[in-house]
Amino acid sequence: MHTVCRSGVGVILVSAALAMAACSSGPGTSAVGSTASGSAAATLAPGGPGGTSSLPAPQRPAYLVYWDQNEEVDFLSMPSGATGVLMPAWDLNGQMCVLPGPSGRFVGGYDPTLPSQNNPGGLLPYKQPPIGEELDRANGSFSGQTLYVPGPYKYPGETIGGDTPRAPDGSFNSASTYTGCVFDQHGNLFADDLATAQGSFPPPNDGRLVEWFAPSYTQSCVVSGPASGGAGAHHADGTGGFSQPGMLAMADNGDVLLPQVGSQSVVRIDHNSFPTGPSACPGGSYPTGALKTSVFFQGNGTTLPFPAGIAKDPTCDCFAISSFYGNPSIIWVDQNGVPVPGHVTIPGQTLAQLGQDPAGYNPFGLAFAPDGTLYFVDIHIVCQDNQLTNCGPGSYQGRVMKVTFTRGVPSTPSPVAGGFDFPTSVTVCVPAHQNCPYPTGAIARPSSGPSENPEHGQGPRTTAPAVSGFGH
Repeated sequence: MHTVCRSGVGVILVSAALAMAACSSGPGTSAVGSTASGSAAATLAPGGPGGTSSLPAPQRPAYLVYWDQNEEVDFLSMPSGATGVLMPAWDLNGQMCVLPGPSGRFVGGYDPTLPSQNNPGGLLPYKQPPIGEELDRANGSFSGQTLYVPGPYKYPGETIGGDTPRAPDGSFNSASTYTGCVFDQHGNLFADDLATAQGSFPPPNDGRLVEWFAPSYTQSCVVSGPASGGAGAHHADGTGGFSQPGMLAMADNGDVLLPQVGSQSVVRIDHNSFPTGPSACPGGSYPTGALKTSVFFQGNGTTLPFPAGIAKDPTCDCFAISSFYGNPSIIWVDQNGVPVPGHVTIPGQTLAQLGQDPAGYNPFGLAFAPDGTLYFVDIHIVCQDNQLTNCGPGSYQGRVMKVTFTRGVPSTPSPVAGGFDFPTSVTVCVPAHQNCPYPTGAIARPSSGPSENPEHGQGPRTTAPAVSGFGH
């Protein structure tokens, strides 16, 4: 089993062996072209009056599926089935969210790509501050802007600091990671920080939810998190916050839905209780008690024991929730978080079966196509010597899985791309509805495997902060 080198999320019950990272990956399953290039916008605009596309109509996708892996963002174009790289390896590690409006820009959580992470991003300049959400252009290049919570912690040579101190091992990577994201109806961005819950058992409760305000995304507010301890006013490594938060979604009324692995639940956060702007968030931290939360869904030791992902199903006005293990591993709930009577579920692995079946899967992030086709990430847990205390994502075995439905009956999940070291999330974008990110120039094969990502013996070539572009 490959030793993953940085945490994007943590799976409880498995100790440090399951510190999860989008580090390196194996061969991609399909691709077209050879190399990615160019920095101009490559947005797929909606069709119809006033809409244009960079691709001719016969080649225009019905929808695109994106996922993060190995610090890069890849995509699947449907119905052609072609895959490629949208953003080359350079820090992004977490749920990808496309901005509302016509720009086709997108955001995703980032933290430093270390030399030991076996991908080309390890040689690129660090973005600053070390932890945050990065804003990327429609063609997959870095815009130069990061979204962050201000503070004093930064790398030498950087001019911008964040509020997360280094972990005891000296790294930023295991101290904070923005994992899930979602935009509200006003275009404000919410992202959750799983903090130090990176393979720890039991998971700590130092996770946070942070909001950045549209349209500039330059002002932040820690809307919920640890209530005491930790560093600074925002309690970046304190206690009393979320317990390993996962991928985010939004209810029809605008409430934010936040899975918590550590509490086996999905939290519902009342949109009417969010700050309306920076003035409602003095000092960048929302007053304790101002946010109204409730339990949307409660799992247990057998039914969705580790809820980590949630997504809206357009065919039933309901939501699917995923769990790393448990049978079933994906269930459907209504707008009130109640399991939909008679709705099919996706089978999974019980705790006794965890990591034993090479053909098995362990769902994490998930998303739906407009026709109800389900895509989810398989982090593909394996257990050395059949020991639950020695489990983790299999080397270059992470996959993106697809489930189709015929008269409500799901197909067996099948891979559409694989050979990855720890993909975490999937995002679907429909060109008929909004501008969707797309690369300019020739399409590159998704990077994966030790041959494509040899280990680097040194860090970035320069200590100067990262600038916009692809980092080369």
